[in-house]
Amino acid sequence: MEDFDDEEWAEMQEMYVNHTFKELQKVKENINETSIDSLRTFGHNIKGSGGMYGFDKITNFGLLIETASKTGDLEAIISNLRELEIFLKSKM
Repeated sequence: MEDFDDEEWAEMQEMYVNHTFKELQKVKENINETSIDSLRTFGHNIKGSGGMYGFDKITNFGLLIETASKTGDLEAIISNLRELEIFLKSKM
């Protein structure tokens, strides 16, 4: 982003990755009790925020999770949550 120097931008990205990872852990821990609508919201939120922090891959995972939630495809949701976790860990 133009308003931040490289160090500030890297710090913001790190904070975003850590926050998203924590939210993902909450979702995974409660997957059996979490409503499909909550999963859709999680996907929607990261779809919107990933690109803002320079993580188009997170945006894509968000789209996939949101779409799978709309169709009730729990297997696809879980698969994408796992892949998202791997990606986030690679950025930590």
